[in-house]
Amino acid sequence: MESVDVGAVAANFYRSKGGVSCVKVLCITRCYPPVIGGMEKVSFELTSRMANLTTTHVIANRRGKKFLPLFLPYALFKAVILIKTQGIDIVHLGDGALAPLGTFIKRFCRIPVVATVHGLDVTYSAKRYQALIPRHLGNLDKLICISRYTMEECVNREISAEKCTVITNGVNPDEFYFPDPESRVKLQDVLKTNLTGKFILLSVGHLVARKGVSWFIQSVMPKLEEDYVYLVIGGYGNASKGDEKTAYNQLAKGYGVRHRVFLLGHVPDEILRLAYNSADLLIMPNVMISGDMEGFGVVALEAASCNLPVIASDLEGIKDAVKDEVTGLLVEPYDVQDFLEKIYAHKRHAAIRAQARDYVLENYAWDRIAARYYELFEEIIGGR
Repeated sequence: MESVDVGAVAANFYRSKGGVSCVKVLCITRCYPPVIGGMEKVSFELTSRMANLTTTHVIANRRGKKFLPLFLPYALFKAVILIKTQGIDIVHLGDGALAPLGTFIKRFCRIPVVATVHGLDVTYSAKRYQALIPRHLGNLDKLICISRYTMEECVNREISAEKCTVITNGVNPDEFYFPDPESRVKLQDVLKTNLTGKFILLSVGHLVARKGVSWFIQSVMPKLEEDYVYLVIGGYGNASKGDEKTAYNQLAKGYGVRHRVFLLGHVPDEILRLAYNSADLLIMPNVMISGDMEGFGVVALEAASCNLPVIASDLEGIKDAVKDEVTGLLVEPYDVQDFLEKIYAHKRHAAIRAQARDYVLENYAWDRIAARYYELFEEIIGGR
């Protein structure tokens, strides 16, 4: 199936009408490359695609969390100047934590403000945070929730459902897709182990508790046959207060699966690409953690874009990232037997491999997601 560059099509249409700048958008984000992370990647992809559609200004924190106290007053000052001098029509905030900034801009600049809400930016459990952020989110013109579950969490905090809409995150379909018949050979060179005849399970993501990797190592891996190996890519979160990689290794050793569990930590994109195109299944064994949540799960899209089936816990925002029986199979959280049955369901995996990438191209390509954002911006401005 050939992908359609919706952004380019839209941009050409707007130019034919006298210029691409139908709506002037100001994007403010506290998470942006070169810092590495999921929200940073989302901000970069969205603002880049938005720039193909219309005149887009970006105020971004490129220096990480430590710079945030300085970034906020800078962003406010810069935003006011751009709004007054560049004729900005609408402001987009990259996440819910910036809502107080949005309230100020909306009130004093008389301009619509929209925010994307990811999950933890609305559920973070600190009392002061909960007393402040939901109230300011309710002041904004529109909240773009990346999943239905995120929208439910907003409504649970007395934010009007009419102010919320769901637009999922997207994926660059060709970022990791590389069907190299030698990819597994190259991957085993990286791992320095023989993968011949092995069934490769892969998990990708920062290893915070909600990812469920420790649960999977202790509850599912010991029950899988010896030819099943588990690759884990991502930084370490809160497995222990000390050396977290050691904690995971000790956990695997304690359950007799240390020789089949490979903790790779952060890896370059070329190794991640090899993993996506060599693995047999992506595993997302997420668990429920109070005060935390999986707002979406972009790695599920990245895997599906490589025709890699996903086996994922049926909870939270993952339900919008994994299309059951199309891009993967959803499993009851903590259900060891259900995980085992879905992992062993090879015929269903083959059907998913035949259709997953096409489904992602049709529904989740970043150009399509950005076009939905742009249409919403037009509606908001037109409504005013």
